[in-house]
Parts: sequence; C-alpha cells; structure tokens
Amino acid sequence: MPTPILQPVDLVHIIWNDKKYLFFGGYDYHRLSQHPKVKQSVKRSVDQYGLNCGGSRVTTGNHPLHNQLENTISDFLKTESTVLLPTGYMANLALFEVFASKDIVCYYHPQCHPSLKAAMKMSGLEKHIIPEDMKELDEHIQNHGKKPCIITDGLYSYIPPIQEYAEIVEKYEGALVIDEAHAIGILGERGRGAVEYFNISKKHLLITGSLSKAVGVSGGFVSGLTECVRAIRDTCAYAATSAMPLPMVVAAITSLELLQENTKLITDLQQRCLKAKQYLFDLGYDVPVIPSPTISIHIEDHQKADSLKQLLIDANIYPSLIRYPEKPDYFRFALSSAHSDGEINKLLGVLKEFKMIQRERQRE
Repeated sequence: MPTPILQPVDLVHIIWNDKKYLFFGGYDYHRLSQHPKVKQSVKRSVDQYGLNCGGSRVTTGNHPLHNQLENTISDFLKTESTVLLPTGYMANLALFEVFASKDIVCYYHPQCHPSLKAAMKMSGLEKHIIPEDMKELDEHIQNHGKKPCIITDGLYSYIPPIQEYAEIVEKYEGALVIDEAHAIGILGERGRGAVEYFNISKKHLLITGSLSKAVGVSGGFVSGLTECVRAIRDTCAYAATSAMPLPMVVAAITSLELLQENTKLITDLQQRCLKAKQYLFDLGYDVPVIPSPTISIHIEDHQKADSLKQLLIDANIYPSLIRYPEKPDYFRFALSSAHSDGEINKLLGVLKEFKMIQRERQRE
C-alpha cells in the first residue's frame, strides 16, 4: 500500500487525492508549528544563522542557543539538567549507550516506542516485559539481585501505571525511564507530562522525549539528574551526531515558552478530550476516558474497517488508518486545540453512525 501524500491547507484541513478533507491526524496537538511567533522566530534565525551548525556539538557545532534550549527544557520539566539531541530516537540510543556499561536488568512496557526497544537491543542488557502483576516483578528483581531499570512511554492510548513502577524503582534504588514524547504539553496541569500527572519523584528518574509532538517542532532530549545527563555527552550517539539546526532550536524555545505562558491551552484541550472520549465510551467504543488527544479505534475485521473508512471519506474526513511497524492496523484520530467543537462533533457523528450500522447488522 503506497504511503499517502497529504498537503496541509490550514490548521485542520489537508488535500488528499486532490480533494480537501477535515484532518484529525498527526501529533501537532496545539498546532504550534503554525503559530505566528514560532514561524517568525524561525525566519529571523535563518537570516541570522542559516540552516546548518557545521558540526557536532563536541567539535564545531555547539552554540549558545543549544544550551538555552536545554535550560528551557529543564525549566519546563523542572529537572536538574538536560542534554539535547537531533531526534527523540537518537536520545534513547544515547541513554542506553550509557546504560550498556551498568549492571542492571531492564523491564520494559510491551508497547513502548520502537526506539526504546532498539536501544535496549543495542545495549545488550538483559531485558524482560514488565509483568502486569507488580508482585511478580518484585519477586523477579529479588531473584537476580541486580538494580532494575523500568522503561515505559508516559502515554499510550491509555496511561500506564507509572506510580507503581516508581515505587518498585524506589524500593530497589533502580532507574525509571519515561519517554514523554506524547505526554509533554498534554498531561498535567502545566503540560509537564506523566511525571507531573502522577507527581513522580525525580530521584531515580530519567525523562526522554521528542519536541515533534505537542511542542510542534523537532529534536530530542534526555533530562534528569545532572550526573546522569552529563554521561550522555560522552556517548558516540551524542558526539558523532550533527548538532540540531539552529532554526529548529529557536522554534523549540519559542514553542515551549508559549506552552508555559498559555497553560489554559493545555487544560482546555484536556477537558475537550475527556468529553469526546466519554461520549465514545458511552457509545460502546473501547476508549479509555483520559485527557489525551488521540483516539484509537481497533477493527480487526477488514470489511468493517473499510466500512468506517468509506463513512469518513463520505463525510470529507481524512480516514486515518494507521499501519505502523510492530503494531496491528488501527484508526487513529487526534483532536487538537485548533479543532472547533463543530468539527469534533462531526467526527463523533461518523463514529456514532458506524456503531449504529454495526449494531443493526448484528440484529439481522
């Protein structure tokens, strides 16, 4: 199946196959990539600095703006220190390059991001899926006697039991790694992610993430205790990678400042997401009622999936059927701060119609 070619025409519409559709896809949850202040900051930085930093950060590519963005991320997340990398994928690789020399055992959430799985594999560390029963996890750690490193995303289509993970890590003086790529700007009163949502202690915590989701830009980072973050700067992943382009650095600084100044943007989206998901849950969809923008609809029957796809197309809504590595096909809709209530209701109306059609067919 060819990759669809989508051309944005405004904040909530795209052109697909030469036709305009209402769009509930992507991860630019607050549409900050299109914010006038963000775009203006990029224009100024291109004029002043150009596009390429001309080297890695340990050679000739380090710039005061890189340090400023690291400090801005630390201030936003309320951590001691942050190290910046060009992508979230590279951030996870760098972290596990450090872990490779540690005498630890990894326990990972089965749905964690593929970059975390790739990083664990490259590290050569012993690894196990986190058991659903925390008593089983506790016993496993006691049996091998090594420090545990628990690895998870901060947000899936549901919120994982991070508080329980933190308690295990605290008990055994291990490490908790949370990839907050999808939770930053979404969870917590100030958008600081699952760490804020659960009020997790930062004593044993390392946060990784991407600036390409709610922040609306690009780039990756590792953030946490100063001593742990400092070790990232000695890795090959950090040293042998070109520095993040300065226009993107400036854009990320501006975007994070906008999120800090406009927390109502975050809390308003949370409330709208809760309302929409409660509506779908009441219709009979298996949708956790949590304050996150993504709505995942899993339909294993291909004929039923095609039926929903056609209903969406008929309503001029882009049918965001996702085929992603290591995951089954599913529809993924993402609400945003830019969508009007009427546009959200239009999507909900199609999903209601689909549910009603399926129920009628079951009665026949």
